[in-house]
Amino acid sequence: MLGESEHSMDIDVALVPQAARPDDPAVFIVVDEIRASTTITTLLDIGCSDIFIEGALVAARRRGRETGSILVGERHLRRPAGFDFANSPMVLARAGVHGRSAVLSTTNGTAILKMLRRSEHVLVGCLRNAQTCGGAAVRLAEAQGVGIRVVCAGRLRRFVLEDAVAAGVIVSRIVEAAAARGIDTSLTDAARVAVRLSDAYPDTLTALLDSDGGRVLREIGQEEDIPFCAEVDVTDTVPILRDGDPMRIERLQA
Repeated sequence: MLGESEHSMDIDVALVPQAARPDDPAVFIVVDEIRASTTITTLLDIGCSDIFIEGALVAARRRGRETGSILVGERHLRRPAGFDFANSPMVLARAGVHGRSAVLSTTNGTAILKMLRRSEHVLVGCLRNAQTCGGAAVRLAEAQGVGIRVVCAGRLRRFVLEDAVAAGVIVSRIVEAAAARGIDTSLTDAARVAVRLSDAYPDTLTALLDSDGGRVLREIGQEEDIPFCAEVDVTDTVPILRDGDPMRIERLQA
């Protein structure tokens, strides 16, 4: 909620998903840096008409058949059987899927989106859209008189470096956007830790290369996604979750 001052906004980061409070009246930003958040943003960037979110692979395949959508996803960072694409934003950026809808199912990111689906505003953030996403969150939070909660998807409910670093960059952009609107911000310890962690690296590429997610991508031969995910503030696309059956993601209109 807004703090003591009418123009103060509190910012928190759930460094692991179980630290998130779905019932909190706040604007949420889900971060699954390697790679669901980056993939979702990229799908909208390249013109996907809709992104349907499904947790189970069976449900994803059924939704794909019903809607004629491409199937995008991973289990333990690998493409599931019968899917058109792995959860690789770099591959998707080269694919000719303009105008097609997509069904996305991943190990961690889609589970967090499902957990937060009842919240009024759930954005998807990554390094590539950090500035625009942070600014959008500030505008929405100011309009509602609430705070902002950045939720790291983690991996199997455990802390991962890449999500925390991305969260730190996004929090920094939130603070900048709030200041530009004359709004003071109050950061929790977790939010401060995320900012300090992101500032500890000379650049985001170094951080992602140092992360366990980056290591695994190198091991499975998908290291081209690492520099792509590490790019900062290169898109104005802000994905927003729309609840329903199915859940879907669309581009937030400015």
